[in-house]
Amino acid sequence: MKPCTDCGPCILKWIYERLANPLTEAERFTVLRKVMSVLSSDLEPSANLGALCNRCLEPVEEFFSASAAGYQAFKVKCNQAAQELLDQARDFIEKGETPSERFVRACGIASVGNVAPIGAPSAPFEFSHVEEIIKGKAPLPSTVGDVYQAALKAHHVFYVADNAGEIGFDSLLISLLKELGLKVTLIVKEEPFFDDATLKDVSFFGLDRVADAVLSSKAIFVPEEAPPELGDAFAKSDLVISKGTGNCEALWGLPTNKNKIFMLKVKCSPMVKEMGSPIGTFMVKLETSSSSAR
Repeated sequence: MKPCTDCGPCILKWIYERLANPLTEAERFTVLRKVMSVLSSDLEPSANLGALCNRCLEPVEEFFSASAAGYQAFKVKCNQAAQELLDQARDFIEKGETPSERFVRACGIASVGNVAPIGAPSAPFEFSHVEEIIKGKAPLPSTVGDVYQAALKAHHVFYVADNAGEIGFDSLLISLLKELGLKVTLIVKEEPFFDDATLKDVSFFGLDRVADAVLSSKAIFVPEEAPPELGDAFAKSDLVISKGTGNCEALWGLPTNKNKIFMLKVKCSPMVKEMGSPIGTFMVKLETSSSSAR
């Protein structure tokens, strides 16, 4: 996905708000100056937005550890909130009348788990949308494209996770992928990385016993910048499942020979343009290999 002018201040806000709280005033100025310096030199219409975010993060990595402590208890509460709903969500999925309906339900539940705001979280994520759907009080999010057929045609899924908490709902979809006979490589972040899911969260939900492989990325996954192990796994995959805004920014529109399924909440005007849905909409959208190559 290519950036627009709105993306510059949004990246600055996203990074600053997640780092600022534990820092001194002098350190906050340092963060602002370093991120603005990268934006000043690298923000251009042809950039990959995910890669641009990574370049903005590199010069302020020294401050990550300071923010990490504040996120640990937060992430535990997010995981617990998701855990409380997992059995009900699993039952909801299993009540689908056909394999296709069950798969679409699992995608929808995974999508509405993507509740993290663009700004820094002020409280643990709540999954009220999941609860409303499984209780029949709200419909599933719209699904654009035949995601079930895309899964049936695949052999190896490259699944890029997003946040703690919501990765619990990803576990339900990954279980269905395994039932279809697919190999699944799950990608999470290395510690410390704000509210994003890491190996600790994978272990909490037992996903290390479900996925065929779990790999960690130091930053937002961008294929052309990935280390060899991640790059090889991506190259061997034929279906990409991408959770959340940051991963969508890195992978949407990227020419590949792979189908890609995006699951996220539309949270900003550039995403409105790309996804074709208003702000606040949860989406499950298939991008075929032919459409991304254009």
